[in-house]
Amino acid sequence: MSRTRWIPIVLVCGSIIALSLVVAVTTDGASEFWGGYEDALARVASGPWWQLWVLPGLLLALVAALGIGIRTSPAWARSPGDSRWRALFLWGGVLVLAVSVCAPVAVVAQGGLLSAHMVQHVLIGGLGALLILLAVPGATRGTRERRRVLAIVLHPAVAFAIWLASTIAWLVPDLHHEVLSRPWVWLAQQVAVFVAGIIMWAPVTDRIVDPPAWFRTGPKCAYMIAVWFTGVAIANVYWFSGTPFYDSHTAGAAALGLSPLEDQAYAGTVMILAHCAITFGAIGVLFFRHAAERGLEQRLIEAGVPEDEVHRATFDGALPDLAARMDVAVHTRTGLD
Repeated sequence: MSRTRWIPIVLVCGSIIALSLVVAVTTDGASEFWGGYEDALARVASGPWWQLWVLPGLLLALVAALGIGIRTSPAWARSPGDSRWRALFLWGGVLVLAVSVCAPVAVVAQGGLLSAHMVQHVLIGGLGALLILLAVPGATRGTRERRRVLAIVLHPAVAFAIWLASTIAWLVPDLHHEVLSRPWVWLAQQVAVFVAGIIMWAPVTDRIVDPPAWFRTGPKCAYMIAVWFTGVAIANVYWFSGTPFYDSHTAGAAALGLSPLEDQAYAGTVMILAHCAITFGAIGVLFFRHAAERGLEQRLIEAGVPEDEVHRATFDGALPDLAARMDVAVHTRTGLD
């Protein structure tokens, strides 16, 4: 990669870190990572929430390295056609991840507010992971055979099981207490939530390895409904249990004027709203993409393209290219002439 092409990448990552530093300084926030739960709780109780910015150097370095690694990867160079959109997704994802570990939500979460934990996890494992994946070129046919270990991990059933296990494990009260009291466990949690989000989204977005042939629009919608059901189940437990599960969150909730049950209910609300947005947004995109693909497939077949070639182009995401070669309109407008 030429030296001049590094300049915008370094500028973007540097700008994100510099912006975090400026905000932290101007709001009298912390200039470094906290030392643990007691430190973060003291900060939550000592001032208004908008001053609770923090600069976790290691997490920011990981985010910057992730962005630079994707942008300079050979896969990026091999797919230049949609690089502008992918660059938008990439730097949007980097920004979401950086904000989620620097913004006041991070300190409030470490200070013991369960609902803030949920917001942070949604940003890292939901939105941030999705944007980063969308920046990666789609998997081509045959990657499943070449990347056998990844193909097993990212099989829809295995991917969902890994994501579900990670989600539940980090909500276990005893482990949650360790997350609050030990900074290295907190760091491990953030990384694990992001990785689980990548694993969960990969089969739906057709990234990293090509999904099984049967995992098309219908099964993908069912997969996302299972994700939604998980969020609904957790939210209902939080809403209707009548008992706070996390003693470690009592002081943090009190510092912000909430009872433990109120904080737990708000966490359930964050969970259900996030899962509704994620699930029905994904299903909507899948539905309209499926409808557009079926219409274009039919026009190509009517234009004389062999059906096997059309289906292969659909699988590889190359239908528009095939339509351009065959001089078939990608989009049509229905109505009276």
